[in-house]
Amino acid sequence: MRIVRTVQSRVCVDGSLLKEYLLDEPLTEEFLAFLRHFGSVRLLPLMKKPYFSFEKEDFISIKGFIGEPDIEVRYRKEFGDLTADYFQLLLFYFREGDSGVEKLQAIGMTIRKKMDVRMGSDREKEK
Repeated sequence: MRIVRTVQSRVCVDGSLLKEYLLDEPLTEEFLAFLRHFGSVRLLPLMKKPYFSFEKEDFISIKGFIGEPDIEVRYRKEFGDLTADYFQLLLFYFREGDSGVEKLQAIGMTIRKKMDVRMGSDREKEK
């Protein structure tokens, strides 16, 4: 899957960045299975179109419908600069299968360490 275009981009009331993307193919259950390696997935299969949400704490949240090519991604404001490319990384490493899972988990750990450093320096400022 690849991003064809960004449909809409806006800053939400809480300061998070919301982007709506159009993908080159519909979302699949295989993609949801891939996402489960990186965070929590919630699937509501009994709706007219199966709806899902994904959350990787402090990184991003993703919402969409299985079988549809459009998707909504929200980036937290505190770490937006560190996680801005995370959705694109999910799409890229999804194509690599199991080896992609390992590679992206390593990238996620690196990003998380940077977040921890930032939060540590913010805590120092509060003292």
